[in-house]
Amino acid sequence: MRTARLGESADRFLGVRLTAEELARLDRFGTSLDLPNRSEAVRALVRASDAVAAERDELPVGLSDQIETVVEDGWAPSRDAAVTLVLTLGLQELARIHAERFPSLRERAREAAERRRNRRKADRAGRGLLER
Repeated sequence: MRTARLGESADRFLGVRLTAEELARLDRFGTSLDLPNRSEAVRALVRASDAVAAERDELPVGLSDQIETVVEDGWAPSRDAAVTLVLTLGLQELARIHAERFPSLRERAREAAERRRNRRKADRAGRGLLER
């Protein structure tokens, strides 16, 4: 069944072999967007790839070099996996530091609150004495 195409005509043919699971995913994608056929689903994916590339955050050059080193050294199979690894390890370290320092920070905050309460009490007492 041929469908009428709107806009620019396609002049290139791309033959791609897909597994049964990939084909099912493509069909689900097309159905979710109410696309008439698989070709239109592939075109929609190609159009969406521009948006995905534009949304990808760029890392500073120094950090990007370090991420590439993580990949080159074999710690991660890809750049995305390396970013995930670095973030995970960094968040774990942050959580460890937080767990170690949080009790002492909380204790200091309680001490400061107690000092403020004592100063207010002393201020009230002093004002009371001056008014007599």
